[in-house]
Amino acid sequence: MKLIAAYHKGQEIAMISHLDIQRTLQRALRRANLPLLYSNGFNPHPQFSFATAAATGMSSCCEWFEVQLSEEIDPSEFMQRANAVMPQGMSISGAFTAPEQFGSLSAKLRAAEYRVRFQLEAPVLREKLDETLEAMLAGEIIIQKRTKGGIKPVDMRPYILRVSVEQVEGEKAALRVLGKLQADGGLRVDALIDALLARLDAHGSYEIFRSNMYFAEDGLLPHLPAE
Repeated sequence: MKLIAAYHKGQEIAMISHLDIQRTLQRALRRANLPLLYSNGFNPHPQFSFATAAATGMSSCCEWFEVQLSEEIDPSEFMQRANAVMPQGMSISGAFTAPEQFGSLSAKLRAAEYRVRFQLEAPVLREKLDETLEAMLAGEIIIQKRTKGGIKPVDMRPYILRVSVEQVEGEKAALRVLGKLQADGGLRVDALIDALLARLDAHGSYEIFRSNMYFAEDGLLPHLPAE
């Protein structure tokens, strides 16, 4: 059977790489004595796949993955047994059994929503932040992207669906960002925030939290709400 679920990546483990997260998740599920289905060959490994990688430095509550199991198990039991052995900062939610012909998560992926919290070195005015964002979104937003052919200029504006200011209080601010995210690429939120800080001539630190992941509408996974 194929089981679909989401894992949570807390801020305390935000700096762990996706590869290490993958290893940690596999070890936890083995420790929970869950009936994982292994690949054939000289070096068998659990049959896992992820909708997308969780960037190093980003926390999240919606990292969807799929795992093949060698026998039927109730999704609620899967979550209970897995969460009993998860390390601090990780947990599993939203598990369900994938129907026949479900397809892959990565092929269904469409967009993701993020919340960005800033701690700036100097206060910023709400009006200035709103005006700077409006000016950025009105035209191209060029970044230098590393590709197999070298570093190339890329316009990230087409990947941005929506940006809104949630909070501005002195040196603290918060944005909500909705961007395209698909198997062949998507919005790099860190690059967007770096470009915004450069235009504001502001300095400071920020944290990115992925709050939602959206898929092609099929009634089982979260999908973009109608505007």
